Amino acid sequence: MTRRTPLPSSIVGRAFSTREALSLGASAKQLRASDLTAPFHGARLPVGVDTLRDRCLALQSVTNPTTFFSHSTAARLYGVPLPRRLEHESAVHVTVERPNRAPQRPGVIGHSCASGTEGESWLDSRGLRIARATRVWLDLATQLDLTELVIAGDYLLRGFRERDGTHTPFVTIAQLRQAAHHNGDRRRRTLIARALDLVRERVDSPYETRLRLIIWSAGFPDPVVNQPILDARGDTIAQPDLRVPGFMVGVEYQGDGHRTDRRQWQRDVVRRRELDAIRWKTLEAVVPDIRNPAHLLHALEFELRERGWTGSRHPPTLGVGG
Repeated sequence: MTRRTPLPSSIVGRAFSTREALSLGASAKQLRASDLTAPFHGARLPVGVDTLRDRCLALQSVTNPTTFFSHSTAARLYGVPLPRRLEHESAVHVTVERPNRAPQRPGVIGHSCASGTEGESWLDSRGLRIARATRVWLDLATQLDLTELVIAGDYLLRGFRERDGTHTPFVTIAQLRQAAHHNGDRRRRTLIARALDLVRERVDSPYETRLRLIIWSAGFPDPVVNQPILDARGDTIAQPDLRVPGFMVGVEYQGDGHRTDRRQWQRDVVRRRELDAIRWKTLEAVVPDIRNPAHLLHALEFELRERGWTGSRHPPTLGVGG
């Protein structure tokens, strides 16, 4: 039995182009082996190595060096919460700087942008060229509706969660505004401008974003995000997801962690007693309240009117669904 000649060690276990492999001494027969897949013409991946990042690395190995991953593909690499239609998108979005032509190949959606200073549009993420967060958000305006775009913006403003629990923002509001000011896509300027007015820092989840937009678009005061409630000594009692400014009322989204985590449940019990002592009212919301918020909004209106609110409520225009 003839023993198979192994691939050059420098390309084992990773994405590579057939051109690179041949230049290192691999044979055409080796590149047709059953333990390799061809996600794109001229690119190879080991069988079983098929994450989005792996596929992007494979495509990058056969594209122009000015290309970078953009739109919903880059958003997924950042971890941005996206609607299901994009979260499971099979095609990969790539942008190239002009005068280079946008890639046209199966499984790839090509875009082009004006050339600029090297690295201005993209960053190097461990060898992968990905659009910068500001560009990702602006590009998403071509794929998302207003609520979805605000969710994406809130996530990018919150940023990456470090091991110690702190967050490192991918972008700031000032950077988003500056990028939007220079954005040349006039067709999306109105959508981008509306979303910029609605994005907020310190948002923990897409459900919090949806709750905030539901409450605000139903005519209530614009909720404040994750602002601490202090006792008479200045110590923090709680930090509700949302609080209605000017009233002792907050709204908390209750995910499964509050139900299944024993320590979280115990903390919630103690915190509710402390809030009761200062006559604070917390309304708890769950997933069905996002889909059909009428009952939650009725309860919120009752509590606010008990505390002197004289505004008017109407059906929400944003946030419902998800």
